[in-house]
Amino acid sequence: MSGKAILILVLGVTAVISVTFTNLTETSSQATNNMIRYYNQQNAHNIAQTGIHMALRELTDSSSWRTGYGSLSLFNGILNTALVDTTFDTLNVVMITSTGTFGGGTDLEVSSTSIVYTVVGGGGGFIPASVLAAITTNNQVETSGNLTVDGRDHDLNGNLVPGAGTYAIWTTNNFNRKGNSHLGSTESGTDYAPAKVENNNVRLEGQSYPGGYPSTPDGVLGGAAMGYPPGTLKSIALSGAGGSQYVTNPSLLTYPLKGVTYVELPAGGTWNPANIDGEGILVVHNSTNDATIKNMNWGTFKGLMIADDIVHIHNNIIGAVVGLSPSPSSGKQIGNGTGSILYSREALMNATSIGGSSAGGSSTSNVIAWWD
Repeated sequence: MSGKAILILVLGVTAVISVTFTNLTETSSQATNNMIRYYNQQNAHNIAQTGIHMALRELTDSSSWRTGYGSLSLFNGILNTALVDTTFDTLNVVMITSTGTFGGGTDLEVSSTSIVYTVVGGGGGFIPASVLAAITTNNQVETSGNLTVDGRDHDLNGNLVPGAGTYAIWTTNNFNRKGNSHLGSTESGTDYAPAKVENNNVRLEGQSYPGGYPSTPDGVLGGAAMGYPPGTLKSIALSGAGGSQYVTNPSLLTYPLKGVTYVELPAGGTWNPANIDGEGILVVHNSTNDATIKNMNWGTFKGLMIADDIVHIHNNIIGAVVGLSPSPSSGKQIGNGTGSILYSREALMNATSIGGSSAGGSSTSNVIAWWD
């Protein structure tokens, strides 16, 4: 082989080796970048998820918190989290958008975003304006037997809280006390122990409700003005938040009741007898406003009960009761046994923090949608 041929061969081999080496280097560099990008992606995702959990914890401590986190240094990356009030399937929620960024300032910078919708509770409770007494009704009402209706304030265990209560009975129609039933109240800071009385210190009858007496459970909680547009309580029950339940057959309920328990009966339907052991908000309602709950013979309920027609309370209720129908199908006698209704601001505050103390303990339990 001539010298010229050898030179051409050497140059060719060198070129092949050079191209192969360059390709290997580029392949190795790409593989390294892919590994770094994956590592950055995982870190960005972790930062975003951490931001969600941090925001949920803040909401547990303060339901009105919407500050979020702006360019917060976290885990060698950056966190940005925003909170806005919105609706999700007709439910009033807070949307949390959390974005984590890792590898900032390099060509391999990666961002990851997580979005959560949560029903805010825990500390966000209130006393509905429609709760005007231990029992508030839009119809004739009568107590008999050994029923005790005590508008004085009580804690969750039924212990008296002096000077902070309300009336025993408030009705747009008339009231009749019979038998050995007892009424107690607080008027202008003065407590009146339960007794066989029927004076203005303990009850108000023939009252007029400003703007018209509410005809729906959401209306009892203030309607859209208070964040409860039509269908809100039913939506919460359907979501299962905090142990909430929605049923059309009361026999399908699980106990103890928690969150929002929504029993929607057919027209003229009756839940009889009824076990209401539990806490939160209990709704017995239908579109014709004639759903009846009758003979509440078991369980202690702590919270707010709202029903079209309430007949024969024989158990213990700590909180308040609101009747909706102006013409209950089963008569006016709300209790004729040995039951008691003890007004409780604490029970009402827990109930309206979206479903009671179990729901309010953690915002995480109220998350209804989570997307990464």
